[in-house]
Amino acid sequence: MDGYKQEIALIKKVLKENPKGMTVTDISRKIKVNRNSVAKYLDIMRISGIVEMITFGPAKVFFPAKRVPLKNLLNFTSDYILVFDTDYKITMINDTFLGFINAEREELIGEKIDTNILNFFNEHDEIQSGINSAVNGEDFIQEINCELKEDGIFLNVKIISITFEDGKNGVAFIIQNNTDHKIAENALRETEEKFRKFLDKIDKK
Repeated sequence: MDGYKQEIALIKKVLKENPKGMTVTDISRKIKVNRNSVAKYLDIMRISGIVEMITFGPAKVFFPAKRVPLKNLLNFTSDYILVFDTDYKITMINDTFLGFINAEREELIGEKIDTNILNFFNEHDEIQSGINSAVNGEDFIQEINCELKEDGIFLNVKIISITFEDGKNGVAFIIQNNTDHKIAENALRETEEKFRKFLDKIDKK
């Protein structure tokens, strides 16, 4: 696996040095790795968003992807996002999630999710089930409406199987805070119920 990481690093390096793009054959010759292996690594890198591909006739030309680094991008969303590997060890967590659980990044990176995060959801067995399925590499998305009763917070949880740059499987744990929406929904329901009762009184007069 160390060699695998080295090959991807080499491909990234030669593409950066050749921003006009390179074919699989060009890359294979440059890094002295057989063409089939290079093609496999490029497929993984495309899925991970590391490279982009344009077809010119029969040739496929690869370029470094022009994108915002993932760690920076995660902090532009209001969703709580946590990423961990198949050993359940946390590899990435955004600032929003850290604020939600009142923790420091240094406390969590490299630690296991079950000892740090799942205590917040100990009454929801389906979350643990969804995590286990995603860790096993299955295409899995589950949406769960949770209520943290002590705070009255309503959450929508998604658990998604992902692939890291080195080809290993991992899991993205994404939480959307639906509290404001739920409060507004409940308030509307109460208003409708009061209005209905008001109309019933008028009809009875």
